[in-house]
Amino acid sequence: MNQSSIFLEGEGDNYFLRNKAALEVRSGASEITWLGQALSPFKDKINTVLEIGCSNGAKLEQICGLLDAKGKGIDPSKQAVDEGNRRLSRSGTQLHVGTASRLPFESLSFDFVYFGFCLYLLDRQDLFAATAEADRVLKFGGFLAITDFDPIHRYKRPYHHKDGVFSFKQDYSKVFTESGLYYLVSKNSFSHRQPFFDADGNERVSTTLLFKEIDAY
Repeated sequence: MNQSSIFLEGEGDNYFLRNKAALEVRSGASEITWLGQALSPFKDKINTVLEIGCSNGAKLEQICGLLDAKGKGIDPSKQAVDEGNRRLSRSGTQLHVGTASRLPFESLSFDFVYFGFCLYLLDRQDLFAATAEADRVLKFGGFLAITDFDPIHRYKRPYHHKDGVFSFKQDYSKVFTESGLYYLVSKNSFSHRQPFFDADGNERVSTTLLFKEIDAY
């Protein structure tokens, strides 16, 4: 079965419940603070934000606060989305149940799109659909960021919590930059055990910030 369907049909809720406490602690995560600082010179141009893999919207709420922007999010966990929408109902931020490969948003409707640590669990059949969807909804001259594992070599391994599901670890920013249509603005390297560069390549995580060229030619 497709991994996206597995997460929509219950594993997304399981993931949320397993990680809920950590998500609350990490709502002030260093990568979000770093993104806010990196994007601060362009704050007046960023009015709309989309987080793909938003969970309960804790990080999206912080991003929107730092950028003074309106946000939308998408996540396969109905429990996470319901909880987030209850908490964020007065802010104008809206969360939706769904996956990265089919976004329920209009083309060229966001100034900033953020993959919030989710691509490593995306079914490989959906990878190009997901990157195409992110590109579709992002305006030219907008920014795209990705937080995910950043190993020395790409590899896959079994997902410990569900038989038949795999984690796929690689530098996902290259899917965009190798097209020539996106430019690498900056990169922040850290790990889950420390908020700075980790010498152990198997532990590395990074946040990459990309710019969608207005005219790449």
